[in-house]
Amino acid sequence: MTALPLDPRLFGVLHFWVTSIFCLILGMKYVSSDSCENLLQKKSPATAFVFCFIWIVFLGLRPPHIVFGDTVTYARTYMVTSPVFGEIDFHKEWLFSLFRTWCKSMGFSVNTFFFLIEAGYIGFMLMSFKKFLWEDTLFAVLFFFSAFSFYVYGVNGIRNGLACSICLAAFAFVIKDKNYLMGGILLFAAFSIHKSTLLPIAALVASLYVIKKPKLALYFWLASIPVSLVAGGPISNLFMSMGFDDRAEAYLSGENMKYGNFSNTGFRWDFLLYSAMPVWLIWEAQKKIEKRREEMGGFCLEEEESGVYGAGILADTQSMRIFNTLSTIYLLTNSFWVMVAKASFSNRFAYLSWFMYPLIIAYAVVRLHLWDDQDKKAGWILIAHAGFTMFMFLANKM
Repeated sequence: MTALPLDPRLFGVLHFWVTSIFCLILGMKYVSSDSCENLLQKKSPATAFVFCFIWIVFLGLRPPHIVFGDTVTYARTYMVTSPVFGEIDFHKEWLFSLFRTWCKSMGFSVNTFFFLIEAGYIGFMLMSFKKFLWEDTLFAVLFFFSAFSFYVYGVNGIRNGLACSICLAAFAFVIKDKNYLMGGILLFAAFSIHKSTLLPIAALVASLYVIKKPKLALYFWLASIPVSLVAGGPISNLFMSMGFDDRAEAYLSGENMKYGNFSNTGFRWDFLLYSAMPVWLIWEAQKKIEKRREEMGGFCLEEEESGVYGAGILADTQSMRIFNTLSTIYLLTNSFWVMVAKASFSNRFAYLSWFMYPLIIAYAVVRLHLWDDQDKKAGWILIAHAGFTMFMFLANKM
């Protein structure tokens, strides 16, 4: 495979504009409804598959250019990679190195290498969204493509992006299907590609066996803000001493200042506001549960029998259990980022929760009955979500 014959600067422009237009068109279709009819109607996933394939080809066949950030570094490393398999160093992210060596041994070009990574980045996400939101996969997928972090981790932090997408697929197997074997294999693969995924993996375990109510995790998230403001520096230093990631010390200490978009230090209020959208939806769900429980005069029978918080009130038992688990994982991982938010390149840690951002929002507006005019609210949320990303893209160009 060879790179597409396009100016490298056009890739970002085309991605942001095309995705925003798609979100606007579909969002306005939902806004025109005053019920839940569009969300409840089952739709073919074919359009979502085609949409994903187009972006895999488009972004996967980008040229190795500095405008794509670390793409250049990955390309140079690939070019000097030996096609001969050597001893595996399990202390590093060995699976990615093994994959790179395999691609080189097969004689693949650097563009084929990027294409396969992009296929994994988008493909594992699609697998997850198809499992979680089978009735409206395209609507859910658009949240992923219009996310603030999608493009950056599709062309720059590609190893991190790939590992986190594998985590999404693993969550679908573990949380929805309760297929712990397949989920465990995928989580091990994600960790072997990028060690930082240990954080969402630990949060998954905590959400399954320790913190089963999102309300407790929500309190923890709120508490993490003053903790960060008061003791963010020492917490960052503590994390740095744990050897959590090979590049952690450089990110946290500010030694790596190669790219300026996220490198300024200090508490990132802009990142906090962005992270708060799923938190608001989670809080809104908890508020609705309490209100409707009061209106019913006590616990819902389905909730009481299943032990699943909110079951039978906002959604059926399985959907509510899934939302509670996903919410807890997001809140715990994002709380960690909040506590190290003063560090340089804190977006590297924010993405350990942001990769779940589109799934949380899509799942809430598709599966939970939060509002009587849910179609309209869902449409506006999609438009606002894409609009924020477009605003940040345009602001970065000024």
